[in-house]
Amino acid sequence: MSEYEPKLVCFSCKFGWGYLSDEDALSRQIKNWIPIICSGKIDATHVVDAFKKGADGVLILGCPEGECHYQDGNFEAMKRVHLLQKVLGAFGIEEERVRIELSIDPEGKRIPQLVKEMSDDIKKLGPLGNSEIEGGA
Repeated sequence: MSEYEPKLVCFSCKFGWGYLSDEDALSRQIKNWIPIICSGKIDATHVVDAFKKGADGVLILGCPEGECHYQDGNFEAMKRVHLLQKVLGAFGIEEERVRIELSIDPEGKRIPQLVKEMSDDIKKLGPLGNSEIEGGA
């Protein structure tokens, strides 16, 4: 029997995370890594769609508070994630399956580390069955 490997989707802001690194090299290193223009552009539907398509967790990487290239996109993303965690919790989906990190990592060296840490945490929760999501909409 093979060991469970969680499927994570990682959205990361291009202005704070990995902008000095080679995107192709990072994408080969991190499965399901999606560089975005701003963490504030992540909508709840993007997260729910990731879960519907088989993700066990979603990690969002945004700029530090007060340092968003688009004024307050990271703050809006943080509020949205906290609200989404509550809604998902009402459907029996653990809040830990959606995480936001507001920091900066120009070289992208911390991205694989954060993905691994979240993957380890998700392993403890086990796989997410899509029936909770599909039945709720």
